[in-house]
Formats: sequence, C-alpha cells, structure tokens
Amino acid sequence: MICRDEATQWMLTICLIIYFSLFAFLERRRHFLSQPPNLWLVVVVVVCLAGYAMDYSAAAKSLEVPVLLAGIVFSKVVSTWTQWLQGWTERRAGGLILWLVCLLAGTALYQPGTGATYVYHGALRWNGVWDNPNTYGLLMGVGLVLVVGMQPRRGKREGGGRQRTACYMLRFAAAGLCGFGLFKSYSRGAWLAVFVGLIYPAVQAVKASQFSIRFRRNWLSLMVVGVSLLVLIFWQFHSVETRPAQRIFSVTNVNDFSWRNRVAAWEGAAWMMVDRPWAGFGWGQAEEAYGKKYCPSGPDGAAAIEMNDYLMIGISAGVPAMICFLVYIGLVLKPKPEIGNLKPDMTEAGWVNATCRAGAVVLLVGFWFDGGLFKLPTAVVFWMLLELSRVELGAMGQSVSASGLVEAPVKTSPGLFWRKFGRRSSVTQTWRPLKRGERILRWVAVILAISAATETAFHLLPPHFSVSERTLAIARKILVQPKEKADFEALAVQPIWQGQKLKTLLEHVELAGYNRELINWKLDNGIYRDFVLSPVIHPDPRPQTPDPNLNWRRPLWEEFYPRIRHESSPEEAARIVVRHLRARVTVANLPNPPRMVPEIWLRQVTDEAGFQVIYIAALRSVGVPARLNAQGQAEFHDGTKWLPAPSPSVGSL
Repeated sequence: MICRDEATQWMLTICLIIYFSLFAFLERRRHFLSQPPNLWLVVVVVVCLAGYAMDYSAAAKSLEVPVLLAGIVFSKVVSTWTQWLQGWTERRAGGLILWLVCLLAGTALYQPGTGATYVYHGALRWNGVWDNPNTYGLLMGVGLVLVVGMQPRRGKREGGGRQRTACYMLRFAAAGLCGFGLFKSYSRGAWLAVFVGLIYPAVQAVKASQFSIRFRRNWLSLMVVGVSLLVLIFWQFHSVETRPAQRIFSVTNVNDFSWRNRVAAWEGAAWMMVDRPWAGFGWGQAEEAYGKKYCPSGPDGAAAIEMNDYLMIGISAGVPAMICFLVYIGLVLKPKPEIGNLKPDMTEAGWVNATCRAGAVVLLVGFWFDGGLFKLPTAVVFWMLLELSRVELGAMGQSVSASGLVEAPVKTSPGLFWRKFGRRSSVTQTWRPLKRGERILRWVAVILAISAATETAFHLLPPHFSVSERTLAIARKILVQPKEKADFEALAVQPIWQGQKLKTLLEHVELAGYNRELINWKLDNGIYRDFVLSPVIHPDPRPQTPDPNLNWRRPLWEEFYPRIRHESSPEEAARIVVRHLRARVTVANLPNPPRMVPEIWLRQVTDEAGFQVIYIAALRSVGVPARLNAQGQAEFHDGTKWLPAPSPSVGSL
C-alpha cells in the first residue's frame, strides 16, 4: 500500500496535523480549548504524535497513527460543516445520519466473495466489502442502532398519510437489512455491542415517559428480575445446538480458543504496560514485542494483541495516552445535565445527540473485543458519531415557552444542579406504603432469584462430588448434553470411577466429544470410545482397583490441540505431538521414574516406558486413536488399520 511508504506517510501525517490545527482555529470563536473534551483530545494527539515521531522508521510500518488522525480530522470537518450556518445544524446532522444509514443498509447484502473467507461450524460468515466479519458486523450494528434510535424523533416531525407510512417502511427495511447483516456476521462482539448500544436509547425512552418514576422506585426489583431471567435463560439454552445459540453461548465455553486468546492478550498487554508505562513500546511494534516475550503461545498467536484498541494505545503510546483517551470519551458521552425544566436528551433535537451517542457506544464496545479504532471504515464512522453527539442542536440549552417560542438560555451552575438533584432524591426516598403492583414485583423478584440460585447450584456443585448413583442421575438429567449422552453412558459403566470426582468423568466426555467435532479425520464409533474417549491406558487386571490418575486429558489437550488443529491426517498429528512431547518431557534412567500421566506431565521426566504411556495419552487427547501393543510401544489407528506411532527418537524427527 502506498501509504506505508515512509516519505508518503510522513507527508500525509503532516497534512492531517495541519488540517486538525486549521479546524481547531476555526472553532476559536467557540472557545475550542476551553471545552474539556477538546483539551483532552489535543493531549491525546500530541502524545501519540510524540511517540510516532521518536521512532518513525518503525512506526511507519503500520497505519495506526495516520488512521487515528484521519478519523479525528474528518470529525472536525463534519462538526464545522453542520454548525456553519445557524438554523441548519439539526437538519444537516440528521441528513448525515440518514445518508450513513442508507449507505450501510445498501451494502448489507453485497458480498463480493473476494479475499479471505470465514466459517463458523459450516456457516459462511459475511464480511461484505470489508476485510473481516467483525468489522462488517460492527458497522451493521451501528446502522441498526441509528435506525432504532432515530425513530422517536422522526415520528414526531412527519406528517400523516402516505409520506409517513413510506418513511416508516423505509426505516423498517433499513433496520431489517442491517439486522440481517449483523446476524450473518456471527460476530459475538458486534452482537454484544448492539445490545449495549440499544440500552442507551431505551433508558432515554424510559426517562421521557411516566414510567421513569416507577422505575426509580423499583429499580432494585427490576434489576433482580432481569439478572435472574438471564441466568435461567442461560442454563436452559446453553446446550442448544443451533448455530446462533452456540455462537452466543460460546463465550462460556472454556474450550473456545477465540476468546481465550483475547484474554491472554489482555493479560500480556497489562504486563507490557507495567514494563513500559510511560512511553510504551512504540507504534507498529506491539505485535512483535508481544509475540517475543508476553504471548503464551509464541509468535503464532501474537495477532490477538491487536483486537483491543484501548490496550493498543497503552502499549504503543503509554498509559498516559490511554488514560487521556478514556477521559475524552467519558466527557463526550456524559449526558448534558438538566437545565431548568429542560432534559436535553429528551427533546426532539436531543434525540439526534442521543442516537449518535448510542452508535458511538456500539463501536466503543466493539473496539474492546474486535478492534476498529485503527481501521479507516470504523474509525471514520466512530469519530463522526462522537462529534455529532456533541453538536449543539435546535433548542439545546434553551427553554421553550408555552407558545412554542424559544426563550433565552437558562443559566445554571454545578451547585444548583446538585442541589436540585439532592431535593429530588430526598423526595423519591420518602417512605410511603407499597402499591399492590410493587408488592407483586418484589415477590416475583424473590421467586426468580431463588429459582436462578437453585438452577446454578444444580449445575455447579454436583461435579465436585464423587461419582455415585445420585450424582450420575443428576448428570444425566442436567449436566450432560444430548449429543454426549451415549458417550457418557459408555464411559460411566466402566468400573474405574470409584473415588473419582464427577467432573473428571464429565471432562473426558466433554473434551473427547468436542474434539471429535473439530478434527479433520473420521473416527469409527467403537474405535473412538475404546481408544480416544477411554482414559485407561494400562488395562488393569484387577478392574475393581481405583485409579487415582485419570485426570489427565485437559492439560494435554490444552498443550497439543492448538498445534494440530489444522492437520488433516492422524499420522501428521502424531508426528507433531511426539516432537513437542519429546521437547517437553525428558527420558532418563531413574531409580523410581514416574509412570502415571499427571505425574509425568508435572515433573517433565520419566523413563522409556513412561514416555510411551504419556505419548498414548497425548494422542488420545487430540483425537488420535492410540494404544500400547504387546511390546509396550505406542501405535495409532489411521482409519483403516493400526500402525506404529512415529518414533520419539530425535533422529527420526
């Protein structure tokens, strides 16, 4: 890309700095630096540019700083244009939102089919004209929230008849297109971002209605009801096998490497900021620095560090830059205080600001999980919405008389605001008898809370008990998913679970079944249950003797599955497993070598016989059928016959 050329990028950055300074100068009559958000924004720009200039040769390898500046400059262009002539501000702001919604809705169904493709459980994830489904999902979510948020405002200003019907039909069509695109993206971060973004206009709608008084009186009961319902819905539907439900509830799946890589990246970013808190590692160097020292999976998983833009600012430009950026966002998103009898976000003009604020919230949530602040499509939309949420529209800051004429602005002060707030709080907190509806609501909250707590206890406590007829019955009814019941029954009847925790049995069933769905080769059902699902490697001639060393599958799966996940044959997977196992476990002649899998894995040393045992366990943990032959050597099943497993000797590898 031409912008990655050092000379070209330097000229582009200089031009963007000049444009930013020019638009700041044009706003001098509105006291640009006297407004706290603008002051914090200038600090962010200065700090980011200082780190960018100090190590320009490395920073020029990426486009993070130019994209950041481009988004900010574009937002200042939008702000200046919308406020250039008095009386046109609200119309221009509404027109920009309308054009943005039309653009997003118009591109929702267009899928060029070029570039990388993304698949979730066999379903193609849409990415539109952008480079990945997460960006596409975020932009579709912004379009959906803008349509929903503008409904109250537009509905009041339109006339009746065909024109009003046509406007509602167009909005419904735009919401449907953006919502369908959002669904087809299968982006969990975008789904969550839209949910959070819709909360803001919902709260404003409640404030604008008479329900707000009842909500303030019963907010605790309503919150308990909401949380309890979410808990009950989760336990009822977390095992549903439809793709949307699986995608939503996959955030609670401990075997999902997608969110685990993100969490690992957050931890690594925290350590990076601790090591270099003031100046950071420099722009364009975060991924390399993270992969070398802080990434648990090495350079292969270093790309996850770019999924969180807030931490990216902290590790690239330093913690002060990140704090300044967060303060700026907080000041911009803070609703204007009530002035006199006017609630700014509840006026017709205020709905424009509130809607833009909700759209910006969608992107802010998405920036935490999927990034986008340093990608031009999402960055431009984000900075534009953020700036429009600050623009003074219509009668903002003015009182409207009974005749409809705009009166002079009502002067206020922080002291007056807090005194009014205190008086209102004291009135709402005055004791009064509960109405019948409020008593019913409290009883419903108590019943739902007890039900949610009971359901949670039935799911979380039994796995910590020993295997018995009672715990097995609970597992069959509640804990085991329908697709895993056959494997559970086949494993539960084996006489090896005496004294074992139920969670060990459940873990073998869950991980083996989950792995069977992910591997790229087919397994015969009998071979799978005897030589993959079963945790027994040494058949015990005394089957009644309890084995205290059955809990080995998860640590081995965590170590080896990420390395073989893209392999298409069990033989290649076995070669990778033995190579990394040989580097991890030392084979030596010891007087009393460990022979049990958990002990070998913990001490990382054993003899030749012990190595064959842990080799079998490692192969089974990644879905390769394996067993010990009569000579005590490992062998695997390639789908048709048993073959000697690849040799663990270094020379053969």
